[in-house]
Amino acid sequence: MGVFLKEILKKPEDSTKPTTFLYEMHQHTAGCSACGMDEPEKTVQALHAAGFTGMVLTNHFYHGNTGIKRHQPWEDFVAPYEEAYERAKEIGDELGFHVLFGVEEGVGGGKEVLLYGITPAFLYEHPELQDRGTTEERLERLAGLVHDAGGLLYQAHPFRVRDYINRPHEALPTQYLDGIEAYNACNSDIENARAAAFAQEQGLACIAGSDAHTAKHPRFGVVFDHPVETEAQLVAALQQQNYTLKLSGK
Repeated sequence: MGVFLKEILKKPEDSTKPTTFLYEMHQHTAGCSACGMDEPEKTVQALHAAGFTGMVLTNHFYHGNTGIKRHQPWEDFVAPYEEAYERAKEIGDELGFHVLFGVEEGVGGGKEVLLYGITPAFLYEHPELQDRGTTEERLERLAGLVHDAGGLLYQAHPFRVRDYINRPHEALPTQYLDGIEAYNACNSDIENARAAAFAQEQGLACIAGSDAHTAKHPRFGVVFDHPVETEAQLVAALQQQNYTLKLSGK
């Protein structure tokens, strides 16, 4: 588990290259996320200006707060997620900013997971992601598909107390998870403390994310000691747990 940081490490004065690389792990944009307020291009520009090296675009998916009409052919439902990613990546490539693909998906009762290491092709290939069932059935199915594809699942904002979340003080079954978002910028200090304590008790990997719905937002993130340019590199870096967490604002 990484050491928790309050401020990103500064590069040596005699170096012209960065020695740490900061990534946003939980970002929504307008369109695909019904709650997203800014377009992908504006989001990338804001993160780049704030000193981030890259982001994982994690728009709400089929069983979450999607902004895309569900009752249409599967390919038509998935296409806007690929388009948002490509739009973000195009401007990111111009800026030297790494845009990685992911989604945030609901598994029932208002609880959600962040999927890393997947691509739009994965979504196109699995229309069964529309299927329902109990929370554990959906989580087990999702974990099996994602893990078979080489990806990872992290519970998003565990222990968040909201009216739409059933049993907020219960975490998802840990056997299906690769870690948890122990620090979420939209959670309270108490909610984050509970998540961090639970992670320590269960031996779960921790990440931090902003859960940002606008380009300007309080920022948490993950700091790697090397650039992460592909989804496969992100999976490897997270599995190695050789990173630190950046927490800001509080």
